[in-house]
Amino acid sequence: MSILDRYLAIAAARATLLVMLVLLALIGFVALTEQLQDVGRGSFQVADAFLVTLAQWPRNAFDVFPIAALLGGMMGLGALARHSELVAIRAAGVGLRRLAYSMLLAGGVFAVAAAAVGELVMPPAERFADEYADELKRNRTSLSGLSGSWLRDGDRVFNILQVESLESLGGVYVYRFDEAGRLDSVALARRAEVDPDRTWTLEDVELTRFGERIETESLPSVEIATGIDPAVMAVSLIDTNSMSIPMLRDYIRYLESNDLQARRYEMAMWQRIANVAAVPAMALLALPFVFGPLRAGGNSARFVVGFLIGILYILGKGALADGAQVYNAPIWLTAWLPVAVVLGAALYGMSRVR
Repeated sequence: MSILDRYLAIAAARATLLVMLVLLALIGFVALTEQLQDVGRGSFQVADAFLVTLAQWPRNAFDVFPIAALLGGMMGLGALARHSELVAIRAAGVGLRRLAYSMLLAGGVFAVAAAAVGELVMPPAERFADEYADELKRNRTSLSGLSGSWLRDGDRVFNILQVESLESLGGVYVYRFDEAGRLDSVALARRAEVDPDRTWTLEDVELTRFGERIETESLPSVEIATGIDPAVMAVSLIDTNSMSIPMLRDYIRYLESNDLQARRYEMAMWQRIANVAAVPAMALLALPFVFGPLRAGGNSARFVVGFLIGILYILGKGALADGAQVYNAPIWLTAWLPVAVVLGAALYGMSRVR
């Protein structure tokens, strides 16, 4: 990395860090107001609301990293242009392609930082925030992982492989124990329907009883009356933000091996990768705005335009993800399309710069 590359990267990094802090403060304020509404539930207090909000910052930082890279690039380069430093750089014979290379290098550094936050910091922080808040608000502990969600109801222990909705479950193991704590029976249901009266209807059941001898039978359906609150299963749904990419990949294989729906987790994995790739693309997009139509405007104009582009990026990414689930569109295409649009816009904008 040359002196020019480092100089531009430092200018963009300072502005990006400032933008990131502003965005995190705004998002954190909104998240804090939501957490404060739960103060008084169980043993959840004001200090806990602040702690949970702080633990959610890594996820927020990862989500807004592309927007921060765009705004930071605009503001950093805009400051150099305002002091005629970019004019001097261009007069020294540095072309637009060379500046684009420098911005891509800076964006690559930002992408490494985003990947580190998304893979190393965000998953444990999300798990802590979810488990900590749930334990205090509900006065209970829960256990979720790659082996599914575990719930206990009297002499039964349920292992739910997939919570599709509060009324529909996929892949349910039911372990029943006798009074001495010995395993009495194990039932595996391919699906389970949960009624409002907390009755579970297990479908396509393989039931194994352990007595003097082991007996196995297949049943079309079995009804079980439980005391489990359906709302408890809402927090049993494994949050994709609490999983790293290797964990997502393993969980996808786990669901597919059990004939369960994995598209939601596949989309989360590809969007995680695409979000990192969008960071250098956004940094590159900042370049034509500085030399293009906003070169005479101030940082405020660039901030507004960049913020609107970032909002469109987030809305478009979410709409494509929902559309992929509804219309069974290729997941990799819908995840990478926003990045391709940003990169195409950057290249088109650079082609218009004179």
